[in-house]
Amino acid sequence: MKPPRLDKSAVRKSFNRCADDYDRLAVLQAEVLARLLERLDWVRLQPERVLDLGCGTGQAIPALRQRYRGAQVIALDLAERMLARARRRYGLLDRKWLVNADFEALPFRDDCIDLVFSSLSLQWSNDLMAALQEFRRIGREGGLLQFTTFGVDTLKELRAAWGEIDDRPHVHDFLDLHDIGDQMLGAGLREPVVDVETITLEYGNFHDLLRDLKGIGASNADIGRGRGLLTPARLRALEAAYREQGFHEGRYRATYEVVYGHAWF
Repeated sequence: MKPPRLDKSAVRKSFNRCADDYDRLAVLQAEVLARLLERLDWVRLQPERVLDLGCGTGQAIPALRQRYRGAQVIALDLAERMLARARRRYGLLDRKWLVNADFEALPFRDDCIDLVFSSLSLQWSNDLMAALQEFRRIGREGGLLQFTTFGVDTLKELRAAWGEIDDRPHVHDFLDLHDIGDQMLGAGLREPVVDVETITLEYGNFHDLLRDLKGIGASNADIGRGRGLLTPARLRALEAAYREQGFHEGRYRATYEVVYGHAWF
């Protein structure tokens, strides 16, 4: 096991705090989810049991239940308030399958899940290899892992801007596309495929950019992070540095590198 780099309690608190406003602010996350769901059209699979891993507010639940009618769709998330929002995605009389757990230590028996579906949650792993091995453990023979996560160039402008101010970790340490593919192979997953696309969001002012990051739970959870408040002086310095990195034609730009992956159990 690698030493932990993320404070999971901070991750949980951040997502619990933003649960009520998440759907309104998570525009990028909704778009990536829609694209990932479309990719299920490419595979033939009739699962009996589906795990929506890192389900957040459960945006994928209606689509997964409609696509795989009769399948048991389980929603799992680290943040209990996110799960409370996800509960509403089920019908009133439906059996709600909600699990509050960390995906690096899944509370499921071996060989019980036909589809592990995860949109933009794997970046919150302290040890991706260990997580992938967990997915393989619970995955039933012939089942599928389908996911998105953020790649190494995500928020590169913000990382570079902070780098001009101090040497503390302020932006999540995302993995490279090739490392993700290598770890999928190392975890024993079959026929892994990864590809990537870049999505750029634009903002009229810097405060909106920071507000969106905070509002979707993308706070700094690195164990070595600074614990002080962002003072007005540091905020002005950060904005000035960001203008050198990600300001073009009157707009602040934020880059997201989205990695898509799938493999068979």
